[in-house]
Amino acid sequence: MKRTIWLFIILFFAAGTTGAQNKPWTFQQCLDTALQRNISVNQSRMSNELNKVSLEQSKANRIPSLSASANEALNVGKNVDPTTNTFVTEGYHSTNLGISSSYNLFNGLQNANTIRQNRLNVQAGESDIEKAKNDVILNITTGYLQVLFTKEILAAAKSQEEATTSQVDRTEKMVNAGKSPESDLLQIKSQLATDNLAVITAQNQFDLAKVTLMQLMDIPIADNFEVAIPVMAESAALVFPSNAEIYQKSLTILPQINSASLRTSASEMALKVSQGAHWPRINLGANMNTNYASSRKKGNVNPEGYPFFEQVWDNIGQSFSMGISIPIYSNRQIKSNIDRAKINLITTRLNEQNVKNVLRKSIEQTYTDMRASVKKYEATKQQVAAVESVYKNAEKKYTVGVMSATDFLIQKNNFTQSQSNLIQAKYDYIFKQKILDFYQGKAIQF
Repeated sequence: MKRTIWLFIILFFAAGTTGAQNKPWTFQQCLDTALQRNISVNQSRMSNELNKVSLEQSKANRIPSLSASANEALNVGKNVDPTTNTFVTEGYHSTNLGISSSYNLFNGLQNANTIRQNRLNVQAGESDIEKAKNDVILNITTGYLQVLFTKEILAAAKSQEEATTSQVDRTEKMVNAGKSPESDLLQIKSQLATDNLAVITAQNQFDLAKVTLMQLMDIPIADNFEVAIPVMAESAALVFPSNAEIYQKSLTILPQINSASLRTSASEMALKVSQGAHWPRINLGANMNTNYASSRKKGNVNPEGYPFFEQVWDNIGQSFSMGISIPIYSNRQIKSNIDRAKINLITTRLNEQNVKNVLRKSIEQTYTDMRASVKKYEATKQQVAAVESVYKNAEKKYTVGVMSATDFLIQKNNFTQSQSNLIQAKYDYIFKQKILDFYQGKAIQF
């Protein structure tokens, strides 16, 4: 009985799991999975962890260092007793204990500027992570729309195949009844073969689009993978800001701009760090040490053994120091480091400007494409409506035998092509719209 119950539970959960796997993926689920699994995003995170380590290290450089030492030695023959500084010839062992600390009081503000530089690098790293995420968002958007596009193309191809199949049946009846020549039937069957090939081609493109999307999500390829079909309402006349306005807004919200600006600031701090090497360095030091020697005796008249802990306590010594180091000539190392920092600063400024230029050109191109896609979409809808009327009329004429198969197939192919053009125009319009929304900081949703 228990075995039956456990078997039922296992089958229940297995069925639930299979059902969950067969459930269509929404755009948000695809995006969340890709963001979690994407290697580039995780690499950006790890790279910024290194930046954080460098920041913590630069902060720790402001704290005095502290170290301890211990040394045990066995001395044989004539040696100097470290506790009395006298020669002894007997064998003995000695112990030296010490603790020391040093502190950099001033080094041309290099520590402070290094901390500022590393903090800017961490902030730039956070922006790099967001940039990597944005790349994933755009890739998933492209892949998701490609799946929807190819799925709609496949549906249109199947619809045309079904319509042609009906025409084959109808034409066979007309040929058998002597109302149409056999050549019409051969032409219609030829068109059916063409439609069959179109369905196979569309199916292959649809399958490939799904594979591409699954690879972008970094999940294993599954034959039962399906995406949810979102409801995309027909948009009214869209009013977009000018491309200059979109560009100015994108400068304040896109992470690649912030990252480039922060890296320029970090290069400025790096230059200040290099220039700080010209300044004198002031260091403070403190030391405490003690020692023990087994050869040392306590007392001069009747010497007796000198216990370890008592001797160690009696031999404690302390020292304090302050030193200044003034750079006079360093074989041009300081100047070379400054020159390198200046060149790096110029390079980062050029890179920042280049990032802005690339963004501006991309927005200008997308904005122009968006305006063109709107016009093309509206014109294609009108074309489809007109071609569909002609096709319906031709279908009626062919059905009653007053139009040849050749003329009918011309109208049918025109209608099929116009449908394909409409689907392409539709998704091109949707994609450009989403990209412009993205540049304005709006989340991509379906």
